[in-house]
Amino acid sequence: MQNVAMFSEVKCEDGCDEVAFLSRKILDLNKKLIESEKAKSRFLSLVANALNNPMTALLGMIPHLAPQEGGERRQVYDLIEEEALILDFRIQNLVAAAEIESGINDISHSLVDVASLVREAIESLKYPIRAKNMDVRIDDNLGRAIVSDPRKLYLILKNLLANACCYGEAGTPIDVTFSARGERVEVTVTNRGEGPDVEYKPQVFTRFAQGPGGAHGLGIGLSIVRDYSERMGGSTDYSVQEGAVTFRVDLPLQTTLPDSEACGSNEFFFESFDDAIEI
Repeated sequence: MQNVAMFSEVKCEDGCDEVAFLSRKILDLNKKLIESEKAKSRFLSLVANALNNPMTALLGMIPHLAPQEGGERRQVYDLIEEEALILDFRIQNLVAAAEIESGINDISHSLVDVASLVREAIESLKYPIRAKNMDVRIDDNLGRAIVSDPRKLYLILKNLLANACCYGEAGTPIDVTFSARGERVEVTVTNRGEGPDVEYKPQVFTRFAQGPGGAHGLGIGLSIVRDYSERMGGSTDYSVQEGAVTFRVDLPLQTTLPDSEACGSNEFFFESFDDAIEI
């Protein structure tokens, strides 16, 4: 009996050592995984910002090079501007994705005219909208500016419009509405066409997710719409009815006093509304 007890004790010690060894290995692997994710987020953020600054300068200069309408160089100019706008959109989404991945959650509170943000997004998407002969109709039921984060709200609207343009049927309209519902603001973007071909709704808003045979809304744009909406205290969803697909964003009406007034998706910061300084 004494020999059996000694054997059990030795076996237990060996087993405990093995568990402790494996636990340590798992902790080490988890630590390396976290460090790898942080390094990836830092790299994405650095690359995105390095591309964003010169891109902003290029977009500011390109309109000054516009030739006359109907001229021989107009087609080349339009192609350059279209590619620059596409690249700028991708960089904006890359910057947003990097911020989300790194856990940055800076929310600004500016006085925002939603209609002007929609018009700015339409202008930046004018080439794909024109190519599909689509008309974007705006129904502004707010009739006033609201306090929100202009950059995040602009990117939400732009991604919803880009999605509607991409998957809407050519020659059909896109309807954008925004209205107040109690203490919340509801924004909807509706296109005509078939709904997303996915098994579960959350797949549409999951970054790089692949659905069963569907490619509708499975890129990076709608995941940014969802993440930004939630960070701003809201939510997003979509519905399909009678050949129309409606994406809906619900945001709280902020009661915080604005610290700036937005001019489109850009902000003007000032200590008082009587002494504004553009930065």
